[in-house]
Amino acid sequence: MPLIYRAMLRDGEKPQIGSEGKMLGVRTPPHRHADVKPDEESMVEPGRGMSVAPHWRDLPYFLIPRRLQHLVPKAKGINNAYCWRMGDGSFEDAVMTEELALRVDSKTHEVVEPTKQMQIDAFQAALAATKDDWEIDEEG
Repeated sequence: MPLIYRAMLRDGEKPQIGSEGKMLGVRTPPHRHADVKPDEESMVEPGRGMSVAPHWRDLPYFLIPRRLQHLVPKAKGINNAYCWRMGDGSFEDAVMTEELALRVDSKTHEVVEPTKQMQIDAFQAALAATKDDWEIDEEG
């Protein structure tokens, strides 16, 4: 599985699952910054999904917790968010599970997207199923 990072809130020792920012999942309409836009039958397609980065230092500065300013001086994120890591593979497009794929769209941004058209609830469940694969990594 490719190595990816995301800033998320904690639920015990694992990331918090949900459909808000800084959670393991995607934002949906009517959220102003929806990550996916399900059609009238609640279906989503590959091409959009959950944003991740190849390293936590590549996350937007406003997502990196302020407590890490000694490592990233511009860090402005909330301190109750953490930088989480999953996987250990190469930074490249890859199938992650039967339902999830990683698509690289720049050198500092990737999207975890559905592998095929599916119901939004199934996509959210597939993302949530990765919960135990994430660990906090805020090392230099």
